[in-house]
Amino acid sequence: MDEIVYVATDWWGFGATLLAGILTAIATMAAVIYTNSRTKKQLREQEIKFENERKEEYKRSKFVVIKPTLMLTTFTGLLDKLIVQNEYDRVLLFSGEDGFEFYDDKQKQCSQICRLLTIENKTDIDISEVVISTKTALRNMDTDALWTYNTNNCASFLRGHESIIIRVADQSQYEKILSMNADNVSSNLNFECRIEYSTLAGQRITYIYEIEIRNDRRIEVKRDGVEDVADITQKVALVPTTFRNLQDSISGIDRSAYSWEKMGQAQMRGIMLQYNMQSTEQNRTLPERADNDGSQQ
Repeated sequence: MDEIVYVATDWWGFGATLLAGILTAIATMAAVIYTNSRTKKQLREQEIKFENERKEEYKRSKFVVIKPTLMLTTFTGLLDKLIVQNEYDRVLLFSGEDGFEFYDDKQKQCSQICRLLTIENKTDIDISEVVISTKTALRNMDTDALWTYNTNNCASFLRGHESIIIRVADQSQYEKILSMNADNVSSNLNFECRIEYSTLAGQRITYIYEIEIRNDRRIEVKRDGVEDVADITQKVALVPTTFRNLQDSISGIDRSAYSWEKMGQAQMRGIMLQYNMQSTEQNRTLPERADNDGSQQ
């Protein structure tokens, strides 16, 4: 006769095993979720970091510094430079309140030796919304008389290797400087130029150039560098002012013939200078020879 065996079920052990399995599954799932979340966060941080680095690199690649240069010349000499050096980049001439009377008057254009400020974009990168304001104050140090000249010009666009020409002083100040120098009167000319422009990277750059000229000779630079760089999202609203493209003034000139003519004039001046030096030397030695001949007799 078969014997029936009854086995008592260990419900506590079964429950503990089941609970342990559930807890293990929950812990594993939590670990997977945490790991995935951490991985996504790291990937997002790397993506943001890469995007910021890409933006900063783009800003650096489009960063343009326009450094002003001071030069002493006539407007005729400026045109000669463009022709003889065979330059074709646009050179924009901006004016002040007196308009272009100083440029259209041939006598003033040829005779006025004035200081000019060249603002050149020496890079291959274009800039836009260029605003240039200047303040010039000439002071007679003996009488404290003051003559001022201000300009405010705007250009919507300035391509690479293009330049802008602005006078440091107007005709009245220039004549006052000459008269005070002739009379040995101390003078002081303070010139400040503020340049604002936008880059292709959406940055607005402010450059300040300030100098002080004493008796039209000694030049002291007070400020010369970038003052501010700000991110912008919208274009700057401005009304471009009238300017002259100096290349238009020489568009009908045969550059080669003009250059050869200038070279011929320079050679002729050199020959005449050498001839004058030889003539002076001969005139100086003839009396000496005559004196020597007289003393020997």
